[in-house]
Amino acid sequence: MSKSTPNESVSSLSRWVEFFAVFAMFFMTLGVIIPIAGVNGLRLWGGPNGTDAVMTVPGEVDFAVDFGDPLPKFTSDDGTVSVFGQAPVELAAPTITNVAYLDPTASQRVIWILWQVAGPLLGLAIAWPIRQMARSTRTGDPFTSSNERRLWRIAAFVAAGGIGYSLVAGFAQMLLIQRSAASDLFVVNSTISFAPIAAGVVIAALASVWRIGVGMREELDATI
Repeated sequence: MSKSTPNESVSSLSRWVEFFAVFAMFFMTLGVIIPIAGVNGLRLWGGPNGTDAVMTVPGEVDFAVDFGDPLPKFTSDDGTVSVFGQAPVELAAPTITNVAYLDPTASQRVIWILWQVAGPLLGLAIAWPIRQMARSTRTGDPFTSSNERRLWRIAAFVAAGGIGYSLVAGFAQMLLIQRSAASDLFVVNSTISFAPIAAGVVIAALASVWRIGVGMREELDATI
């Protein structure tokens, strides 16, 4: 029974990484094309005059919502209250609901499209160097200066791009809600996640380790 060599295992892994990178790039490309070509963009499909309620923006409402009592409570013989056999819970704020734009203006469509395509474009910018790294690993030595630069590029896109996307998403959501007829009914706020910075730092650390591997490879080649 033959066993796969380490090189064959690495080649197989890199082939799968390249496959998933290409797979992700395909769907990211659709994520760019569909909003632009859809009813809120070039209107290549959709309802007449863009009147379908396809443009929605989630937001936190600024008024109390009465949920009533949708969860039936049961009291057992020993006085324990339960909901379907579990401890009771309550539905409370914050309440997130969608603003559906039945006939968005041109400026609202532009803001919405920029918001929708920002994430897929960032995903493409990250998936492309990952695909290049996987392909170079499958066809040759992974410890190259090119792959090191790709890692630094990925770290920058994850950190700066992730923060930038959260700013774009928050600002677009704020503008769209403020420019709607329901602006007085919503709490306009935005939050920034620092998780992309943490992820970018981890990838940058990997790039630093990769730099060591590149140096060792160059020294080895120089001694041969």
